[in-house]
Amino acid sequence: MSRLIGIAKTVAKAILRRHYAQNHIRAALGKLAKLEAAYGPLNPADRARCDAYAVEVLGNARFAPWLYVYAHVAGEYRDGWIPDNFYDECVLPHTSAQYGELSGLRSLNTCLFDAPEFPDIAFLLNGMFIARDGRVIPEKALADVLFRHGDRVIFKSDASQSGVGVTVLRREGFDPAGARRLGSGLFQRFIRQHELFERLGNCPAVATLRLTTAADEEGNVSLRGAYLRFGQGEGDYLQSAEEVNAVVDLRTGELGPVGYLPSYLKIDRHPQSDLPFAGHSVPNFHGCLDAALRCHARMPYVRCIGWDMTVDHEGGVQILEWNGGHNGIKFTEATQGPCFADLGWHRLRRPA
Repeated sequence: MSRLIGIAKTVAKAILRRHYAQNHIRAALGKLAKLEAAYGPLNPADRARCDAYAVEVLGNARFAPWLYVYAHVAGEYRDGWIPDNFYDECVLPHTSAQYGELSGLRSLNTCLFDAPEFPDIAFLLNGMFIARDGRVIPEKALADVLFRHGDRVIFKSDASQSGVGVTVLRREGFDPAGARRLGSGLFQRFIRQHELFERLGNCPAVATLRLTTAADEEGNVSLRGAYLRFGQGEGDYLQSAEEVNAVVDLRTGELGPVGYLPSYLKIDRHPQSDLPFAGHSVPNFHGCLDAALRCHARMPYVRCIGWDMTVDHEGGVQILEWNGGHNGIKFTEATQGPCFADLGWHRLRRPA
């Protein structure tokens, strides 16, 4: 029986890997098709170099499609890129493994980092409301605790990602029983964002600074990528399908002149505010960077982390969440990469 169970697990794992591999290829080729329709075909010489690098260095042709996308966005081929599917399949098992999945358990933020920059108020765990200090909150006091900073809070499910699993709760009509049905997760203050973000985005969703940090094998943590994510429309929070991204200089925090839609098509201004990205800098950028580096240094064994941060109306740093699993490197690789060439990740292979 145990042998049959082992065979079944092996088969299930192979099917899941094939499913993810096919999804990656479809996603990459879909983006490439939009880029080529807008700007013309990828340079044949660049395509050939992508093909060669995928097979000769990374070990399989299935890693080429994301390299095509990177080369088209960058306007050239560059040695050292890490395709998003190679990162998922070959890098993460070696650099984060199960520890990266801790970022999905949002109630651990305080325990892991002890950082005041997290705007966490309380947690919902196994049907219990828990304060940030670990004490159980009586149901009759819950509304006063959650809404002491304002009439709205954000709830993020432990399974939330890309804007899915995020709920805005309001004091008026708040029902603890209804909140309990949301399942395990985290309550955070509703952030009033910096006025620059408000002007540039011209939408209710709080703009998010994504900083990607990585640790080398000696535990030294450094910044590898940075971009500013804006929403569109009238939604209360960011959703990846609608976001507008502006590349951020890693040294100065200045916004570059080119931004990108979810399709990776280029723009030079936010489509709602009609304000150009160039000429602006992320407020308190170095405060954001210091917080990310300090927090990552507490758990360098999660080798690559994506930090979603913002700056509030008073210039304070707010860490909205950290992502230690598949934290998404494809945008920074395409626009700022290769971001990890010195770490030797191209030599890693999928575990058996």
